[in-house]
Amino acid sequence: MKAAVLESGKRRLEIRDVAVVSLRPDQVRVRIKACGICGSDVHLVVHGTLKCKHFPRIPGHESSGIVEEVGDNVAKFKKGDRVVIAAGTSCGACNYCKAGHENLCKELGVFGFDRDGSFAEYNVVEERYLYALPDAIPFDQGAILADAVSTPYHAIRYRGNIRDGDTVAIFGCGGLGIHAVAVARALTNGKVIALDVDKGPLENAVKYGADETINLKDIRNPGKTLKEISKGVDLLADFSGYMSNVEESVRAMNPGGRIVLVGIGRQPLKFQIPFILIEKMISVNGSYGSDRRAIPELMDLYIKGKINLNHSITSHHSLEELNDCLEALDQRKGNPIRFIIEP
Repeated sequence: MKAAVLESGKRRLEIRDVAVVSLRPDQVRVRIKACGICGSDVHLVVHGTLKCKHFPRIPGHESSGIVEEVGDNVAKFKKGDRVVIAAGTSCGACNYCKAGHENLCKELGVFGFDRDGSFAEYNVVEERYLYALPDAIPFDQGAILADAVSTPYHAIRYRGNIRDGDTVAIFGCGGLGIHAVAVARALTNGKVIALDVDKGPLENAVKYGADETINLKDIRNPGKTLKEISKGVDLLADFSGYMSNVEESVRAMNPGGRIVLVGIGRQPLKFQIPFILIEKMISVNGSYGSDRRAIPELMDLYIKGKINLNHSITSHHSLEELNDCLEALDQRKGNPIRFIIEP
């Protein structure tokens, strides 16, 4: 099959033919129809700041496709089924996995990093990593449910415990944060405020339902400005990785407010705990990836018309265009959200 392969020490993917993997009894071969390019792929390939356990490696962790072949023990899927492949891998046997919280598994991994991903014509995965994709959801939009949408959904819905009527502030409106805006808009009729340092992502946020936007380049004190605009924040989710934004915004929080940290920045995490955090009983939670609840619930929201991903797909490309797409995403050329590879 044709695949995009990353060799150790390289900063570009090589498009070449690789051997097709044999099926185990519990596995399914999926013919990949769409695979999204994530910011973490840029960090892996272009920057080299994220690492794989082994090389060579086929990246790609946001994918959908059609079942091509099933192992003897596969019961839920058959040839021809439309599916989404989960982004994360886990042991499947620990207490966290059994309870449906795979993102807490000690053996947590990611397709494209810890094992081969979907920048290829086919991927072979265990049955438990597949979700049936309804006909109403296109392959490209279904693919990004695996991470770009499910990661912020888990953060907003389950770690942030969003309630209808909440005022929500989203820091960082890149590939994850922009979908946090969409999720927040779907789950609350309260005010949704988007904050970023670039005009393009803030324009995107308006399309996804943000009531207000704040360009952090134009203000000195994010917390003061956020307080003035919001009249009090119930849920603050950070996708930027800049903890100074969160520290300065604590005073904008309402009593009982929730802060969720998702973005991973280049600087060490140094979060000061002011007295107001204690006095107002504000909780601070981390959120990583998603668990098995996210994708089916997002599909339900999509079909009900509560979440719209029409603006999420920037353009479609072949495997041969993958390196150019990684460069464009790195440099934010054309204000992209998600480039889709169609192997």
